Amino acid sequence: MLRFYDTLRTASLLALAAAGGALAAQAEAACDLSDGYGDTLTAYVGEVDACLASSDAFAADTEDAIFALTNEARSQKGTDALERRASLDKAARAHALDMAARNYAGHSDLEGRGHVYRMRAIDRQVLAGATGANVVVMKADASADEVYEMIRADAANRKNLTRDTFTDTGLGVARSGDQLYVVQMLTTVDGELDSPLPLALADATSFRPKINERLFRTAGWNLTDESGNRVAGSSLMRMNADSLGTVETAYLDFLVELDADTYVLKGPLVSRQ
Repeated sequence: MLRFYDTLRTASLLALAAAGGALAAQAEAACDLSDGYGDTLTAYVGEVDACLASSDAFAADTEDAIFALTNEARSQKGTDALERRASLDKAARAHALDMAARNYAGHSDLEGRGHVYRMRAIDRQVLAGATGANVVVMKADASADEVYEMIRADAANRKNLTRDTFTDTGLGVARSGDQLYVVQMLTTVDGELDSPLPLALADATSFRPKINERLFRTAGWNLTDESGNRVAGSSLMRMNADSLGTVETAYLDFLVELDADTYVLKGPLVSRQ
């Protein structure tokens, strides 16, 4: 379900990058979580890729079981099943692994980056109207049923599990020592870009949003900085590095209209490097 957009400020971030530079940065990335993932968008995504590729900490069977239990609960309530989205799995696993490596628990990492940042950095096509997440830490020998019951024990988590507006989910379960770090991401995917945006912007980059609701019309896009200040915007579906103005990284949001109402969809992060 689309979220009503009642101000001209957006609450999201986008980072676009030139494909060549971004791919090179990712190829050179190594996993070192002693100080968290990289600071820039390209360094962040590159180190996430390196860490996920080299780690054997994940409990895939537990992830699959929690997914099945969640959809079973949704079926019992008469709510549509969630789709498993690979990019959300990746974002959830990235956070679970970081918590396991640095021994903390929370919805944001120690640098203050939350689930929405991870989704928008990692998923280069998503257009999301709403997001949610469940995070729990348990003993390493906990079963999937025990983990699921721990998630359900919190009222806000319980609502997230069966919220009918959510369409997609991702799961990350990482073991470290005697602890199990669990992250479940949930998102309302209202559309996608026709092709993935590069992490870093260089020359003019064109894009085409595809909205799931047929009656909605795309009115334009905005770029905002980390404080929610508008950096740029247009009704023309293209931008370049100059669109970022003086900021290095920005959030891309799309405005869509139905009759007299305007809604905002969160798109990917973009950057100039």
